[in-house]
Amino acid sequence: MEREEFIERCIEALHEKDRLSFAGRFVQGFVHNTNGPLQNLSMLSEMLLSGLELQEKIFKQNAGENPQWDEILAKQRKRVTQLRDQIFCLAGDLRHFMQVYEIERSGNQIDINALLTRILAVLKADLFFKHKVTTELRLSKNLPQIRIPGRNLIPALFHLFNNAITAMKDSPRKEFTVETLAGEGCIIVRIMDTGCGLCGCNEPESLFRIFESKWPDESEESKELHLGFGLYAARELLAPFGCSIVLECAEETTTAVLRIELPEPEPRE
Repeated sequence: MEREEFIERCIEALHEKDRLSFAGRFVQGFVHNTNGPLQNLSMLSEMLLSGLELQEKIFKQNAGENPQWDEILAKQRKRVTQLRDQIFCLAGDLRHFMQVYEIERSGNQIDINALLTRILAVLKADLFFKHKVTTELRLSKNLPQIRIPGRNLIPALFHLFNNAITAMKDSPRKEFTVETLAGEGCIIVRIMDTGCGLCGCNEPESLFRIFESKWPDESEESKELHLGFGLYAARELLAPFGCSIVLECAEETTTAVLRIELPEPEPRE
């Protein structure tokens, strides 16, 4: 590839990244602005349910049993309960977005299990992932907190997750599994997908070179502009903290294995 052509493609990829960054900034404000009204709606729905119960009690005390009235009240209670549940669901989704954002902005002591759970909840915003992919979490308990800035860890995890999701779009089986394990002096995160796999993934040289930047993707079949530097970015973001990423290939699965080194415990005096 000619140098000028490569630079032009890099600039195109930079523009794409810049375009997406604006959406992220607006999402932050949207979540903040929506939180207050949702809290008010939640309280109002609870008050409506309480009011319906009081209304039913007063009516029965003054008018006795009335099957028609009981039926109307039951339907109204069901509708208000459904409204409350929908509000709680939406508030929960927005809460996950906000929590991930807060960790990305200022997190340094991170519970990896809690973070992975929240990221997977946020990924439900991807309609393909939400409706087509079967997910499973296998999280080991009582893992120590890790000392990696959220601004490094979260983008790296999103790159690894996005690669797995993209790989499954044309595969017959769409199963996505995330597990955490306690290793010797480390925490291991395994991200498994049943996607299209990697060409030549059993060749050590190919596995090494796949972490090199080769963006943007030239695939004519793709409807998206894949910048093609997810693995490279994940490795570069986490390498300063002693983390490593390797890929493992089986017949029907590809696994990204993230090894997070833990600091040695300070000696007791």
